[in-house]
Amino acid sequence: MLRFLSILILLAGLLVAGYGGARLLEVYSPKSEMAVAAAPMEAPAAMEDDVLVEALPEAEPLPPGPDDEIIAETASVPKLSRSIPAPTLDTETMAGIEVAPNVMAPDASDAFINSLKSVPVAHETPSAAEYKRPFEAVLAIDATGDDTAVDALPGHGNISEGTAQVSRTVEARLSGSGFAIKAMTPEQQTISPLTENTWRWSVTPLTAGNQELTFDIYAIDDGPAVPLRTFHNTVTVKVTGLNRAIAFADQANPLAVFLGGVGSVLAGLFGAIKFVRRR
Repeated sequence: MLRFLSILILLAGLLVAGYGGARLLEVYSPKSEMAVAAAPMEAPAAMEDDVLVEALPEAEPLPPGPDDEIIAETASVPKLSRSIPAPTLDTETMAGIEVAPNVMAPDASDAFINSLKSVPVAHETPSAAEYKRPFEAVLAIDATGDDTAVDALPGHGNISEGTAQVSRTVEARLSGSGFAIKAMTPEQQTISPLTENTWRWSVTPLTAGNQELTFDIYAIDDGPAVPLRTFHNTVTVKVTGLNRAIAFADQANPLAVFLGGVGSVLAGLFGAIKFVRRR
């Protein structure tokens, strides 16, 4: 019984669905037909325009005049743009005015290098020195046009010559790990075209043996100092006589030196007492 009722309900649903679909077709199908029918309605207007255009009489050509002859002659002349050469990379044309190309300015470093001048240089140090006894080291630069800078040196020690490219302002430095060095003249000097420039240092040896001194020449520009030339000298530091005792005291342990001094005093007193008793 329940199966039969289910079949009837299904059939009733199918009938209702069919009826509803038919009603929907009746409602919406007329509008679509009217839209399709209205689309070709604009064609007659276009056709009327074509008819009107075709109905107009064609205009008769005008007789040739002097202007037509000028136009024809102009058409036979080649275009001027083809005869004008293309602008080159050297110059540019703007509104009939030639404009020079931008010229790149030289690099600052190149200008600085070109400003350097090669001049003779000489320096002097003693061949031998004593421990803790200062000596003098001298460097000379001659930009007067002379062939040598030896004339500005004292001439008492080892002299070495060379050349260096220098700027308008030069800084000279002296260094050495085995020495105490004190500058006696300004380290930065303006190169003179009238006389030699000299740099002097007071050098005190602190270590015995062969010790190296280094002369460094720098160019002073707007930026940091630029190294120009380096010279090396070897000085033999000797230790003799009293300097040997000073060297031993400097290099020994202070406590050992103190105890050794006390022991020497006590040994001297003991020897003096024994000498007095014997007499």
